[in-house]
Amino acid sequence: MKVPGRHTAELITIGDELLKGSVLNSNAKFLGRELTELGFDVKAQGSCPDEVEEICERIATAISRSDLVIMSGGLGPTPDDVTRDGVAEFFQVPLVLSKTQYNQITKYYAKRHKVVPELVRREALFPDNAVPLVNRHGIALGFYIVCGSRMIVVLPGVPRELEKMFAHRVKPLALRHFRRVKPKVPFVAKFVGISEPEIMQKLGKGFFREKFEFGIYPHVGEVSIRIYAPRRATVARLKAMVRRRLGSSVYAYEDIKFPEAVGKLLTKSRKTLSAAESCSGGLLSSEITKVSGASKYFKGSIVSYTNAVKEDLLGVSPADLRRYGAVSDDVALQMAEGVRRKLKTTYGIAITGVAGPDGGTRKKPVGLVYIALANGKRSRVWQHEFWGDRHQVQQKASMKALEYLWRQLRRDA
Repeated sequence: MKVPGRHTAELITIGDELLKGSVLNSNAKFLGRELTELGFDVKAQGSCPDEVEEICERIATAISRSDLVIMSGGLGPTPDDVTRDGVAEFFQVPLVLSKTQYNQITKYYAKRHKVVPELVRREALFPDNAVPLVNRHGIALGFYIVCGSRMIVVLPGVPRELEKMFAHRVKPLALRHFRRVKPKVPFVAKFVGISEPEIMQKLGKGFFREKFEFGIYPHVGEVSIRIYAPRRATVARLKAMVRRRLGSSVYAYEDIKFPEAVGKLLTKSRKTLSAAESCSGGLLSSEITKVSGASKYFKGSIVSYTNAVKEDLLGVSPADLRRYGAVSDDVALQMAEGVRRKLKTTYGIAITGVAGPDGGTRKKPVGLVYIALANGKRSRVWQHEFWGDRHQVQQKASMKALEYLWRQLRRDA
């Protein structure tokens, strides 16, 4: 049901690969979030196969119930890229060439000392009743069509291109066309080491005394809440309550991932980190180095999957390996201390355990993980039993290791 005075939006992502699960539909996530912040009520989203008839049916349904329809994908040069054909068929108009976009394509190929293939010329075509949206971040042309008070926007499916075109062209275009739309005030808080029920209990009923949009989302090792409020004063009140009731568990009030938040603390404190990984197989190091600029604080890691590597590179005692086994608190501590010494860092962090599905015993079941943290003054180790498949155990162990480092960094600050 449409709310009086509110503009609605609908998303249509096109491509057989989306329906078959070959490609993750990140465009729908991005567009849904951006349109919500702009003040639109996103009422529907769906994926559509690369078929002209199906595209026409989706347009007819969407434009009958939504003010703004955004379509993405299917604008490439190959025969299965039929989005522009479907739109032209729906409106019964021919396709025409955008000389500006074609010049853009020509320059792109000239820089690479190549001639534009005839097939690629299709990417500069658009329906005759549309207004071109020149793509300066790629090859495929975007376009939009105004239908009375409503609008259809068609964008390339490449996420980087879509996001840039939305920010620079579509967003201002939508705000000009839909003058009554009122941007919502967003607020995000990201938590670590606390569950959804605990968060809701600590927020309490008083948190929700005003009307606003609220969502809570669990991820591996963390939880985020996302709020869209009508006024900045409301967001200020909510943020103050979150700080007061849950501040010790909040790692960010912005849309960043946990490894980036940890990296910011390491950078601010001018501390360095190294890692020794066994059962996590390098996943912790991978998460850390996904952050741009991680080389400022992360010196490296040793994936010590065998006992020989633990002994030779990390200095773990062979006698302790025989006595306690690789999955033990003693070995975890020696791994953390060893990598810190070896790579000359402020902190050394280590993970050793049984990721499964094989290798578990009654005394050391699948999911048993030891995490150790050393800083040259004090070393600590924690024992956990994580449930899930092999990858889930590795993910949870990596996130928990980062959490222990994050808490230590806050104490050391």
